Parts: sequence; structure tokens; C-alpha cells
Amino acid sequence: MNLFGGRRTIAPEQAERVKEWARAYWHLPEDMTVMVTELECREPGCPPIETVIALLEGPGRRRQYKIHKPAADVSRSDVERLAAGEEPHHVH
Repeated sequence: MNLFGGRRTIAPEQAERVKEWARAYWHLPEDMTVMVTELECREPGCPPIETVIALLEGPGRRRQYKIHKPAADVSRSDVERLAAGEEPHHVH
């Protein structure tokens, strides 16, 4: 347990599932790095746990998307909506 917020541990199969959906919906090449992390937030108005998908496109170039729920609750449609631009970098 992290008493000060920050990164949380995600089960590898959950992270891989979200990465696969991200690769499919953003049509990413296999050599592009996709990172999936969970963050705790204790700031007012911030969701308690959010899943962050980072697409690392090269040195100093990355896109980051947040889904305001734990990785275990992220669905294929959450990632699809982000990739389609239906949600501007955030899905609640």
C-alpha cells in the first residue's frame, strides 16, 4: 500500500489486455512502447484511482490518456472511445 499516492501495481494480464486494445485502436506499430500504469490521486476532485495509457513515440514525444477507473475495470470500449477521440484524453 502506498500511503502517499503515486503508482500502483497492476496485474500483468490486465496491463497486457489494455496494451493490446491500445495497439489495435490506435493502429500502433509493434515496436512502439505502450505503458499502462495506475495512479492514486489524493487531490480534491481527482478520481481515487486512474489508469494511464502512455504511447511513447520517440525521444521527447509521447501521448498520454487517462481512464478514471482502476485497470481491472477498464473495458475495450473505454479504450476505443479514447482512440476515436470521443473523449478528450479522459474517460470516466
